[in-house]
Amino acid sequence: MTLLFADMTGALHPELHGRFVTAGPGELWVEVAGAHGPLVVLLAGSDAPGFFWPDSFVAALVADGFRVARPDYRDCGRSVRITDPQGYRLADLADDVVAILDDLGAAQAHLVGFSLGAMVSQVLALDHPTRVASLVLVGGTPGAGDDRLSDPDEAFVERIVTRHLDGPPTDKAGAVRWQVELAELLAGRAYAFDRQAAHRNAERIVAGGWTAASGHGAAIHESPSRVDRLGEIHHPTLIVHGTEDPVYPVDHARALAAGIEGSILLEFDGLGHELPEPLLAVLRPAFSEHLSAERPDSGS
Repeated sequence: MTLLFADMTGALHPELHGRFVTAGPGELWVEVAGAHGPLVVLLAGSDAPGFFWPDSFVAALVADGFRVARPDYRDCGRSVRITDPQGYRLADLADDVVAILDDLGAAQAHLVGFSLGAMVSQVLALDHPTRVASLVLVGGTPGAGDDRLSDPDEAFVERIVTRHLDGPPTDKAGAVRWQVELAELLAGRAYAFDRQAAHRNAERIVAGGWTAASGHGAAIHESPSRVDRLGEIHHPTLIVHGTEDPVYPVDHARALAAGIEGSILLEFDGLGHELPEPLLAVLRPAFSEHLSAERPDSGS
């Protein structure tokens, strides 16, 4: 039985077991909670380690009977760094997840992905359909740069361009501020921005060896659009998106819903490109119901 322990706030946390998994590019770090049950793989956004998904959410899924894996992508967290960040695409990140499933002895898994994670999840469903049980796509897009979809918010782009022209900070404190500022830029009006939580998360990311030079952005923008292939996805799919997402406006989610037959779209008014912990608490019943639904084998 997997043990749960409480911190000083009383929040439950799972007993996590970390391990390195050997994949094509080298060693990938993955944390696993829960000894039994269907496997759920939580995939974070660009440059975000697996702990983007809070311990409390992992504990909730474990309590619902799932085994949960939180990997660090290549070029991120404790996983291998790539010397040629232009040398991989979303398909390679999907292959990394397959390597993790093989190492964990899982024939297939439920995939819950945010942003980059939602894109990697789509590629897995398209290129490795038998390895996927179901999909939860949060803040995702079927094709970054596809001119059939809306561009990012202009004001957001201006701020991002200014940040990049200024260049990322080289000191630890500046890197933490850089992360917190980005989190605030991505947030919408639906939830008050939790600066303290953002600061704690930024400190963990920076302590893990964060750099501004990963190839995640290139992997997203140099990979082909999936808009015209969405009809090939036959897995049960839940889509979650905010109406104030400045990166992928809500029509990106509607395109996903229109293209994946039988998918369910949940739009949250005022939510940005974010997944705050209070929203995860709201979403937990819908996620668990979706992941637990009795259904025929997927990918056949």
